[in-house]
Amino acid sequence: MRLQENLETIKSWERDEPRIDALRCEHSRHRTLAHLRACQEQWFSIVNSFLILDAPSVKILHPWRQFDHANYASVDWDVHIQKFIEDRQVWLALKDTADWERGGKWNRKPDTVGGLTRRLADHESPHIRLCP
Repeated sequence: MRLQENLETIKSWERDEPRIDALRCEHSRHRTLAHLRACQEQWFSIVNSFLILDAPSVKILHPWRQFDHANYASVDWDVHIQKFIEDRQVWLALKDTADWERGGKWNRKPDTVGGLTRRLADHESPHIRLCP
């Protein structure tokens, strides 16, 4: 599962300090990690709703909006990496227990647990490749 591979790669990254001047992920490992954390948090909240509720319709902030709203650009690396790892381990634990076809809508788009999992892995891959 690429989520596991991506986790191992991200765990191997050297610590990076926040750089407010880094406007894009490829300018800073810190910004990349913070962005990937925001994506994982937002999409995992959808997965949780899909698993708990019948045919939910979930509205979330776009991950970049979450990034800005929670001021992720200035949050310490250790906070980001710890939360990223914890959330990823919870997501990975679902692989043997969750119904991957279970779904609903998020921001009016139909999706499933499996679809969101693939979306996250696919989204992370170019960020990981471009990470400084």
